Amino acid sequence: MTVEIVGKVDDKIVEFFKKMEQVEESDSPQLILTDSFKQSEPFQIVFKENVAEFYSQNSLISRFEKVNENYQAVWAFTKAYIDRDGAKSGLTSTKWARRVVSGILQAMVVLMEVEDKGGFSHSQRVTKLANKIGQGLGFSEKERAFLVEASMLHDVGKIGIEQLMMFTPTRIRFLEDMPRDHTVMGSIYLSTIEFLWDLVPIVRSHHERWDGKGYPDGLKGEEIPLFARIIAICDYYDELTHFVTSEWGIGPKKKDEALKMIQDQSGKMFDPKLVELFVEIVTSDESV
Repeated sequence: MTVEIVGKVDDKIVEFFKKMEQVEESDSPQLILTDSFKQSEPFQIVFKENVAEFYSQNSLISRFEKVNENYQAVWAFTKAYIDRDGAKSGLTSTKWARRVVSGILQAMVVLMEVEDKGGFSHSQRVTKLANKIGQGLGFSEKERAFLVEASMLHDVGKIGIEQLMMFTPTRIRFLEDMPRDHTVMGSIYLSTIEFLWDLVPIVRSHHERWDGKGYPDGLKGEEIPLFARIIAICDYYDELTHFVTSEWGIGPKKKDEALKMIQDQSGKMFDPKLVELFVEIVTSDESV
């Protein structure tokens, strides 16, 4: 898929698109910068002073204000619009509807998370790691696209939990219970959307442990969905290396420290085979 960008190019949004391409890799819009508007092109983004306008064969189809807060929405809209041509039943296509709804949920997740110096949020970093594991396991492009989607939405259950705790006193629980709640909340959110049901077991189970001592259902070993086991390791590594919490000590861990902690949990928290592959990939990848 290609997207032509015309006019006074906004470098920030181009940079954002390229970052999202790195995260999602498969089936992502490819950017082409051009100097002039061509009526024959099927899809173009035309940058003006304060807005980005979307054209399809010379017809204006949407307009977004050029502000950082809109970049995720622009990305989701672009993917959804381009994908519509492959949908046999138009707007009623389940594939098209899934792309739009999933894109909106992913945008909400990113908006609630703190970005790092490189502009990535927690779920985006986890997704990049999970995608590398998928490549290492020889997943097909379709399987990796599904893993990317599941990784981006693994913490979708955190949306609204803070508001629930703050503004509904009869439902308040102890603060330390909140992390456990998000796996159940996420599965509830997604179970209300029929074409996202295949994500429910993964989102619900990404905090299960190989030894059966995880939550919320106490699954163990291969009872835990494979994609949930992959996300579990990537999630743990990202928290170790980016977050400052009492659980991790006085600050984020260095790569070698985090990998040692993950190796120590092989056969306990994590699938031993996945730990071996994860350590091999992260050790050899300087970008992680």
